[in-house]
Amino acid sequence: MAPSQHGTASGITRRKSLAALAGVGAVAVAGCLGGDGDGDGISGTIDASGSNTVAPITSWAGENFEEQFPDVLVDVAPEGTGAGFQEFCRANSDVQSASRQITEEEIDLCGENDVNYGFIEVGLDGLAVVKNSANDWVDNITLEELDRIWRFESDVETWSDVRDEWPDEEIALHGRDSASGTFDYFTREITGEIGNVRDDYSATSQTNEIMGAVADNEHGFGFGGLGYLRDIEGDQPIEAVPVESDADEGFYLPTEQNIEDGLYSPLARPLFAFVNIASLAERTDLIGSFARFYTNGAQEFARDEGFYAAPDDVTDENHEKIDAWLEEVDASPDDLTVQRE
Repeated sequence: MAPSQHGTASGITRRKSLAALAGVGAVAVAGCLGGDGDGDGISGTIDASGSNTVAPITSWAGENFEEQFPDVLVDVAPEGTGAGFQEFCRANSDVQSASRQITEEEIDLCGENDVNYGFIEVGLDGLAVVKNSANDWVDNITLEELDRIWRFESDVETWSDVRDEWPDEEIALHGRDSASGTFDYFTREITGEIGNVRDDYSATSQTNEIMGAVADNEHGFGFGGLGYLRDIEGDQPIEAVPVESDADEGFYLPTEQNIEDGLYSPLARPLFAFVNIASLAERTDLIGSFARFYTNGAQEFARDEGFYAAPDDVTDENHEKIDAWLEEVDASPDDLTVQRE
């Protein structure tokens, strides 16, 4: 079967405490997000591969789902969007978190392995360009300066190579590795081509390592998903840099308003969860109910994890996609334990 996009083309520890649900009750919260709360009738494991950036949202959705359905395990493996698609397109996972759209090469790989899929949009993210708080010279940065710093064979080594008035001190660069959708998105938007990046920066699959390294070094400078910055910025010496916008050439921080108003561009992006349609066909109630549950609560899950909510019309579109998937596997939306809100 050819792959379709349906509408357009090991676990992780949650970064916030479940104590945040005190006084409400996780089961009550899960019930509000869709379902009857008794946990009957659904069991099994959902293997969720993919994005390190999106993993906290999927993990939190999974934990709430498990609270409602104790016989379910949502196993989130955040190996990176690219590495995750290698698993997903070989039919080795049920759900794929992704911080970018699927590429032509990945579409071909899914086709080679007869993996049919669909996707839902689960939130909005900003890519934060970060500096150490002791850095008092970088008040803002242009897109052209970011390009000169990060592109392949860049000759930028010191701050003064970027602007003459900045210190003649070496920049310590940190960013995501090439298995990451964040890497793909950042390099494409900043240097004009995926992978067009210098090879002498400190690369990692873990965004928290980037943030920690910049917080530990006055000359640290890097990029990563905004949610991880929000987790530590109040406790560690790290902050976002205002970046030039391609919308109006002003300089903007990655705030909720700037992202949702389209001003923090090009470094704002939608986040996705892909679903293997064969998994849905084989375990319709389990996979379908999780997809419905995730969509019902996606706005809340994204905000809980320091991201931003996709608009209401995206939620409606997500439900329409799930209905179409169910029709494809000859199931009725009414057959799902978790119903659309």
